[in-house]
Amino acid sequence: MKKITIQDVAKELNLSRNTVAKALNNSETVAYETRYVVIKKAYEMGYSKLSQVVLNDFNIKDRLEKTKTIVVFARRELSTFWNRIIMGISDELNKNNCKLQFNFISEEDEENHVLPLDMQSEMSGIIILSVFCKSFLELIIKKNVPVVFLDGPRNVHEISDLGDIILFEGYNSTRLLTEQLISQGMKQIGFIGDTTYCRTIKDRYEGYLAAMTEHGLQADDKFIINKHVEHKYYRQDEISKVLESLPQMPEAFVCANDDIAKDTMLWLKKKGIKIPEEVAVTGFDDKEEVELLSPALTTVHIGNQRMGRRLVQILIWRIENMELPKEIVIINTEPIIRESSLKRK
Repeated sequence: MKKITIQDVAKELNLSRNTVAKALNNSETVAYETRYVVIKKAYEMGYSKLSQVVLNDFNIKDRLEKTKTIVVFARRELSTFWNRIIMGISDELNKNNCKLQFNFISEEDEENHVLPLDMQSEMSGIIILSVFCKSFLELIIKKNVPVVFLDGPRNVHEISDLGDIILFEGYNSTRLLTEQLISQGMKQIGFIGDTTYCRTIKDRYEGYLAAMTEHGLQADDKFIINKHVEHKYYRQDEISKVLESLPQMPEAFVCANDDIAKDTMLWLKKKGIKIPEEVAVTGFDDKEEVELLSPALTTVHIGNQRMGRRLVQILIWRIENMELPKEIVIINTEPIIRESSLKRK
């Protein structure tokens, strides 16, 4: 095995040999941050001449070798949509020598402020996959433990002091889907999604409205289905009830996610309404099964597994940078046009 030299470390970090040599000797003529980066990289590469004093001063061994426990909180009713996100979280945690601890929270537990039994165990970081009320979040979030949220309430700034927040981009991608419908001559376009629930649904609704306004179209209130319902339109009976109540159908529905779009398509088919000839439909999320729908669903690809990995990457960075300001990070998404929105082939 090749012996690691100062030059090897310098080359890896694109620093001068002289700077690296001074950093390895913990010289104060080199900035603290640079010393830490150099010593950490030298330790990872197997540089054999690092002194124990230097390693102790920077707590390098503990930071790199101690297994961190990352706790993930999510609602009990997670669907298959979340499987790839959780896979991404697990893969990235393994890569970073971290242990995954999963806690499912029921609506009753949240409402009654019942904490998981293992909340007293040591944890290095927290990932929150579901939108919980702030009073419950304040119970499960421990002081000085970094937190990363996937999505958040309608006004994300309600929780922005508690941790970093990652959002799927929804405004622009939904605007583009709506414009694609408008470009085919459609004017009566509806929206389905509980905009009281979370920030991402609100962003998608605002993207839909922006497209309508930019093209001089008035969004018709009777086709906007965005009020709060118990299951956020994620159940077939809620979709059926609200669609049955409409006096007529619009030319298209922009749905806040693929589950809503799928149930909308099922109801339309049951009523003998042709998709997309009579009513076009779009979704959001690009779940694996939607391409198999007939017709295949126009949607927005988000990259679930990539998002899971990104959640961990941001959390690991935050563990080492607790003093820096909290962030709201937006991950790009990609509209995917399929048959369900193509009235003009």
